[in-house]
Amino acid sequence: MSFPKLTESMIRAGATAQSFQRGQAYYHDGAISNTTIQGNVLAGECAGTSAPYYSVHAKLDEGGIASSDCTCPYEFEGYCKHVVALLLTYIHHPKQFAIRAEPADLIADLDRDDLAALLIELMHDRPELSDRIEAALSTPQSKSKSKKTKRKKIDLEVYRRQITGILHSLDGMRMSEAYWQVGGLANELRDVQTSAMKFLDVGDAETALEILLMLADEAGHGIEFIDDSDGELGGFADELGQSLAEAILSIDWSKVAREKLVTRLKKMAAYLDDYGMEGGLELAIAAATTGWADDKSSATPDKLKTRRSRFAAEDDYDEEDEGEEDFDDEWDADDNAGRPYDYGTDLIEAKLNVLDRQGRTDEYLALAKQTQRHLRYALKLCDLDRVPEALKYALKHLASSEEAHQMAERLRSAKHIAESIAIGERGLELSGSKARLGEWLGAIEEAQGRTKQALDAWLAALPENPSLDSYKTIKRLAAARWTKLQPEAMKLIDKFYDKLPLAEVLLFEQEWDRVIDVAERRSVSYQVMETVADAVVTQRPQWVVQMSLKQAERLMIEVKSQNYPIAANWLKKAKKAYKQLGQLPEWQAYLDKTKEKYKRRPALQKQLRQL
Repeated sequence: MSFPKLTESMIRAGATAQSFQRGQAYYHDGAISNTTIQGNVLAGECAGTSAPYYSVHAKLDEGGIASSDCTCPYEFEGYCKHVVALLLTYIHHPKQFAIRAEPADLIADLDRDDLAALLIELMHDRPELSDRIEAALSTPQSKSKSKKTKRKKIDLEVYRRQITGILHSLDGMRMSEAYWQVGGLANELRDVQTSAMKFLDVGDAETALEILLMLADEAGHGIEFIDDSDGELGGFADELGQSLAEAILSIDWSKVAREKLVTRLKKMAAYLDDYGMEGGLELAIAAATTGWADDKSSATPDKLKTRRSRFAAEDDYDEEDEGEEDFDDEWDADDNAGRPYDYGTDLIEAKLNVLDRQGRTDEYLALAKQTQRHLRYALKLCDLDRVPEALKYALKHLASSEEAHQMAERLRSAKHIAESIAIGERGLELSGSKARLGEWLGAIEEAQGRTKQALDAWLAALPENPSLDSYKTIKRLAAARWTKLQPEAMKLIDKFYDKLPLAEVLLFEQEWDRVIDVAERRSVSYQVMETVADAVVTQRPQWVVQMSLKQAERLMIEVKSQNYPIAANWLKKAKKAYKQLGQLPEWQAYLDKTKEKYKRRPALQKQLRQL
């Protein structure tokens, strides 16, 4: 299989400046190991600062990097530093990636009997696979398939065993080892959540709800024996609120059944609250309490096209429930204490998802428009191939650059390039972050021969995500206008909080003295100082000597052995600069004096002997 050509610019476009810089440092330190290619998926392990390693994956397609994931707790925009390091390793050392056959290729030559024998052997060796296979076989694959094939009754205990198996998969590990695997465990639970949503997709909301309730219940109790200091399991429990709300809203409830569900959810929420996982189920409780009667969604008809649920039967009521603890007072008190955000707003999103899933287009559009979900309204018009109407609406109503970017990408994927460009250009005039939109739009504008517009897009992105690559792109696009634009571009880069892009640009322009001034600024990062010192050693060796010795001595004077390798690295730079000056005897004299000065520090002496 041939793989798409990746460039550092593509990685930069998908990561924040900070993540890229840190990932680049990881790459240079050789933090990536056990690299493989399976089909179009890159995989590897990356050493971490707070974990032995993280598992990293990146999926490639014709356009470059399709998606990525990492078991680290990174929750911010773009690729994490570990993904950046993996991609950089692939760009510069592709032969390090061992080629693995795709699963389909591995079993392609097996006949039915051989395949069955292999599967049975694996199930004997790993009994937990039995529950996963049974659950997978009972999970609907698509709407069309579900209509053609009548599924047998679902054994929900299969899912419970699968969930508990996942939660107890770390039991045999040492605590220090298990701690770093909780993120992967949470991802496995998310796979079960995805299976539950497939039942919802084919109209079996009852089964979906039961599986989701199992997940919430078991994940909540899992906190008793899992070290969730990083909040990975708690984060997963929080995510269930939206899925639960959608399942609840997809069922026609009787009054009694609804009250029982609310009581059940409040008990679960109270339990989660005791372990610091408060708030995750409030959206589900809101859906169970108000249903479709919320004033904010009054555009939705009262009569829903849902069948009676097995939960909704009046005779489900058990008189023994009357003796159970009532959580209403406690919950109302929590409500009065104030909420961090508007759960009614999220409930509208859940309702829109239900209407979309059920194909109730007119009701979906009415609710989206009434509640001013302008992006969802415009995107739905695109899905309906009502592109002129979608374009007109989006140009008038979208409120942020981020919304415009989503809309523009949808139009581009539908091959409406001109409309995509129009929305993108409008987005540059709106509030919000413009970095992603500007870089995305700039490439498209240039491909369409619209050089001026491409330049404007890149200039709009520059203040938020400056880099040497974007600077070079702007310089190329500006052509004869560059002399006038360069001071403006430099001013924008200089205003950025991280001075590494500024340093890299000045080095590219061979502005040696100006870049030294940047490296000497107060609060500049060590990465900037190192980058400048490495780059100007042949041009300003005397400065490199002074800077390197200053940094090394600052680190050596403290009795911290972890700093000694860093100090030695600075001394290597000083040695190189001394050599450039033709002053190796002076270097040797300095080194001998330093060894004598710190002769009682064996860890430092070990580093100095290597110089």
